[in-house]
Amino acid sequence: MIKSVGVFMLNIALLRQLASDICSKYGTLCFSETDPDELVLFGFTWVENFYYIDDPVECARDLKCVETIFEMHSTVLKLSREGKYIVNSDRKLLEKAVKELLELSSIFQSLSRK
Repeated sequence: MIKSVGVFMLNIALLRQLASDICSKYGTLCFSETDPDELVLFGFTWVENFYYIDDPVECARDLKCVETIFEMHSTVLKLSREGKYIVNSDRKLLEKAVKELLELSSIFQSLSRK
């Protein structure tokens, strides 16, 4: 269960608003009002892992990079659920990461059709 702290609740409200904007623009990070805060945190902490990765496609080809992403996500999600970490809500970084992840998804979908 998520720890309720004032800053955390403000952050969730901000993340939900950002998610709505991203959903409208890119069709991803779409949450309903009834989705639990944990799901919103999961989505944002996952995308945040890719803020500073130069090439997500190259990372996806490198098992060590993929392992590192999963380890980072596990740690960051745990800390954010405990109210000890606030997701970086920088819109520019968020949109860059979303675009890269959508591109990565598109590449994997086209490979799976072959």
